Amino acid sequence: MVASGFLGSAAEASALSPALFVVAHPDDEVLGMGVALAEHLAAGQDVHLLWLSRGTASGARDQLNGTAVSAWWGVAHDPATEGYQPLGADEFGAARIAEGTAAVRCLAAGTAGTLTLHEAGLQDGAITQADVEAAIVAVADRIAPGSPVRIKTHSHIVDNHSDHVAAGRAARALHDGNPTRFGDLRQYILPPYWSDPRLSQVSEAWDAPTDAGITQRVRNAIRAYGAWSPGLGSFAIGWHSVPSFFSILEANPRCLVHV
Repeated sequence: MVASGFLGSAAEASALSPALFVVAHPDDEVLGMGVALAEHLAAGQDVHLLWLSRGTASGARDQLNGTAVSAWWGVAHDPATEGYQPLGADEFGAARIAEGTAAVRCLAAGTAGTLTLHEAGLQDGAITQADVEAAIVAVADRIAPGSPVRIKTHSHIVDNHSDHVAAGRAARALHDGNPTRFGDLRQYILPPYWSDPRLSQVSEAWDAPTDAGITQRVRNAIRAYGAWSPGLGSFAIGWHSVPSFFSILEANPRCLVHV
């Protein structure tokens, strides 16, 4: 478990308990929860982001290494010509975290809140509910020992990715098992599921940007996931991986959430 220093400006302690956003992979936080993150920060709150894994199982690594073609990029990459070495899993994971950090800095910039980044170091594609529960409790014990923590994470109902489902189920289990501490739970639905039939199983609501500044911060974070500068370690991994997800959000920045 690794935590960075806080991002954003110093702020007076919020009367609210810390908000902990828990996502399986870098880019999930912007795609599913970017508006909510920006709103919490703009309100001067104590916000924490926990990446459960570094997303090293993504097929985008093959695309960057030239063995597969991204529909977004349109042609095969040639690392030697483009000025970078093929990425191993460790290098790819580090690049994803760097990309995610740049994106959330866009959400935090100019706000009164603080944002602290955490990593659980779990295996992408093999995340279990038990591992997520342990990771959430470990961060909660660090940031608010014995006190309430507000959890924001994936939906375990309206999602097909096993890592996302594990995160949602873990948060729900903590909520049900210790409602005093984890009673404030919100579960976010990623853009490709915004019209999913399974929405009939939940009571969902839209979280739209409260002002133009929130909208622009989210769009800036989306841009960060498309930054291409191999010499500086930026590989536009998010857009190589799930361009359609980003396109949906960019066209209409908002969040879909259920409790």
